[in-house]
Amino acid sequence: MKEVLELIEKKKQEFAKLPLLGYLGNESIDPLERVSWAPCFAPFAMMFKDINAYALRKEPTDNPIQEMINRHSYEDGCHWRWYLNDIENLGLNDSLKFSDTLKFLWGKQTEKTRQLCYNLFALCVFEDDLMVKLAIIECIEATGNIALPFFVKLGHELEEVTQQKCRYFSEYHLQVETGHIQSGLNYEQTDEFLKNLQITEEQNAKALKAVEIVFDSFSACLNEMMECAEVSSDKQKLENTNYVDTMQPVA
Repeated sequence: MKEVLELIEKKKQEFAKLPLLGYLGNESIDPLERVSWAPCFAPFAMMFKDINAYALRKEPTDNPIQEMINRHSYEDGCHWRWYLNDIENLGLNDSLKFSDTLKFLWGKQTEKTRQLCYNLFALCVFEDDLMVKLAIIECIEATGNIALPFFVKLGHELEEVTQQKCRYFSEYHLQVETGHIQSGLNYEQTDEFLKNLQITEEQNAKALKAVEIVFDSFSACLNEMMECAEVSSDKQKLENTNYVDTMQPVA
């Protein structure tokens, strides 16, 4: 598994350079503006529950690796509740007609995010090899381990502005995203376990391909979120300009 883990680390460092993460940490921008993309993230935040429940988890099992995956799936599959908490408390819960909600969730602005979900689901459902599934989980955990420190910093700023406690954009969320599969072991023990796993050449090739797909999909998703943030920012600036114009005295 060593070569797979090395590729994950390489992709992780590339992922850390995505524009959205720099944007989230830019304190010169209003924190409420920096979180404006969050509704567009709904397909992943909500679908991740199903990926864990239906694509990763298999019960009953007597396989220790599958048992690790099952244990992980229960922890990772509950984060959608935190996302909904923040959407509500941060004032992002604008009311839409049901048809408008469907158009939004399946619209152009969430296309890459939906593709990320479909890719993860397909990789996990149609791949029976547990070594490859472990590699996929490690990729997901790696992206969270990179992005969540930016979420936490933004969450602290949002709490100061709104006086509301964040759950998804929070330290607590970061603490459960250790960068490795949640297996009941600590980080060092899990790290050692993964590094010592012996896999075949075929498993290695499939795992390397899966790593590329997962990181490419997550990167496309975050780039799409950056586009959502820019659109929201432009819209806000236009609304502010229109408001100022209405305040001008009539000649």
